[in-house]
Amino acid sequence: MTTENVHILPDSILHRPVVVHVIGCGGTGSQLLPRLAQLSKCMVALGHPHGLDVTVWDDDTVSEHNCLRQNFFLPDVGHNKASVMVNRCNMAHGLRWKDQPTRFTRESMRSGGVDFIIGCVDSKKARAEIDAFVRESYQTIYWIDAGNEATTGQVIVGQYGKRIADDPMRLPLVTELYPEIIEGEDNNAPSCSARESILKQGLATNSMAATWIYSWLAEALRHGQVSWSGIFFSLDSGRVTSIPVSKSAWDAIRPADQPSLKAA
Repeated sequence: MTTENVHILPDSILHRPVVVHVIGCGGTGSQLLPRLAQLSKCMVALGHPHGLDVTVWDDDTVSEHNCLRQNFFLPDVGHNKASVMVNRCNMAHGLRWKDQPTRFTRESMRSGGVDFIIGCVDSKKARAEIDAFVRESYQTIYWIDAGNEATTGQVIVGQYGKRIADDPMRLPLVTELYPEIIEGEDNNAPSCSARESILKQGLATNSMAATWIYSWLAEALRHGQVSWSGIFFSLDSGRVTSIPVSKSAWDAIRPADQPSLKAA
C-alpha cells in the first residue's frame, strides 16, 4: 500500500523468508552481497523469523583486473563470480544462499515466490529480460535497478504485478520512468586491463550504488515502510537527490508519451 508520502510493504513480507534474486555479481553486485548478509543477520537479531533468502545470477568468471574495483581476490580468478560470492557469504555467516552461474533470462526463472529482484547489470538487454519477467508476473515483485556511469549513478525502486498494475500509487518501474534504459543498442565494451578498468570507472561508484540499495532495503525491511523510491548521486559534486514517494514526482519524470495512471 502506498500513500502520497510513504510506501508500506506488505505485512506478510515481515513474517517469512524474504526472497531476493540479485542479477549480476560484478562491480555493484559483488559489493552488495556482504551488505545483504549483514542486513539478513540484523533482521533476525531484531526479531524477523528468517531474514533474507538470496539467489545470485551471473555467468561470468573472475578476471585478474576484477580484483581491483570489484569485490574479488586473486585466488578467485577463473571461478564464477556468483559462486565465489555466495560461497563466501555462506561460509562467513552460516547462510544457505544459492548461486546460479548462468545468464538470467525471463524463461530461466518461471517459478513464483520472488519478493525482490535487484538488477546490478549494465546492459539494455539484461534489463529488458528483467522487465519482461516482472511484467509477466501476477504476484507483486519489487525491482530495484542500479545503474551508473563513471562517477554518477542511480538506484530506482519499482514494483509490479498484474493485480496492482493499474494502481496509481504503485512504485513505477525504472523502465516506466526512463524507457530509454532498454531501448537501442548497448555501447559498453568490457574493460580488458586493470588500468582501463580503473580509468573507465570511478573507484567508489559501484560501492556507493550498493550502499544505496542496502539503505533502501534496510529502511523498508526494518520499519515496514519507506518514503523514497529512488536516488541519484554524483561523486564529482558530492550531491545526492532523491525521488520521494509521490505521484506528482513520478509524473514529472515520466515521459510525455507514457500515460500516467489516474487515481480512482
